Formats: sequence, structure tokens, C-alpha cells
Amino acid sequence: MKNAFANSSFPGLKSHNQNTVKFQKLVVFGMGNINLALPSDAVFKVTNQMPVYGSGFNGVGLAHFGDRQITIVELHRRFFTAKGKYLIIVENKVRELYGIPVASVPTLIDVPLSRIQVLPDSYRHADLLAIATHVCHIPQAETSLTVFLLDVDQLLPSS
Repeated sequence: MKNAFANSSFPGLKSHNQNTVKFQKLVVFGMGNINLALPSDAVFKVTNQMPVYGSGFNGVGLAHFGDRQITIVELHRRFFTAKGKYLIIVENKVRELYGIPVASVPTLIDVPLSRIQVLPDSYRHADLLAIATHVCHIPQAETSLTVFLLDVDQLLPSS
């Protein structure tokens, strides 16, 4: 399968060259038993978790960040049960801020574009993780790390 990542319309992804091999910087974090990632260009800030306000029924809340309001998307409540200790603050294409609580500090990883593949639509429509649009396999010492790339503009649950 040819890598469609370079030609896809994944918001916030911009490659950079490193010795003529194109890489994408990803902010990788674990959630439950899977690894998720966001393009580094979409990450506004990583901070300690802050108080979240709202009903608590739908996995979406509100937090105050300076003079701005952040919509908190509690992915762990939608898919898993672990609570977040840190907050990844991301910005969507209309400059709205979202916060994603995570249990540990995320990692910044350079991933070759050749390792990033578009997820099949059939998988995206059948799995709870429909907010992921791409997947990559990163070789490591013992085994490869599989990471699902999230689309910032699809983080909120559909109504």
C-alpha cells in the first residue's frame, strides 16, 4: 500500500526533512492499552491537569486557561477508566482550544512519513476510535510501537 499520508488532508501535519528523509513530529501518549498521537503543530501546550467543570455525564467539560476557556475532551472516560494527571492542550483549525487529560507526560517523536498509513474507512467506522485517521508502526528495541494519530477537529463526540 502506498503511503497516502503525505497527500492526505490531515489537519496540522507538516513534515520536515532530516537528511532527505521526511519526518513528522508527533506528540505520543498512552491511553488505556493503546498509544495515541497528535501532530506537534496542533499541540498548544502540555500542562498539569486543572479543575474541569460541567455535568460529567458526556465526557466533555470546561476548564479555565488564562483568559480563555478550554473544552476538555475526556477520551479516557469515553474509552477507558484511567484518570489524567496532565493536560495536552490542542488547537483546532478554527483556533478553539481542547484539552485532553493524560496519565503521563507525552513524548515527542520524529516519525518517518513512510511509516504513517491512512486507516481504512471500514476500520474507522467499526471501531470506537473513529477519531483516528492514520496509524504508524515505530520500531523499538523489543517490539514495534503502534500509534493511532488523532484528528483534532474530530475530538468531540458526534451528537
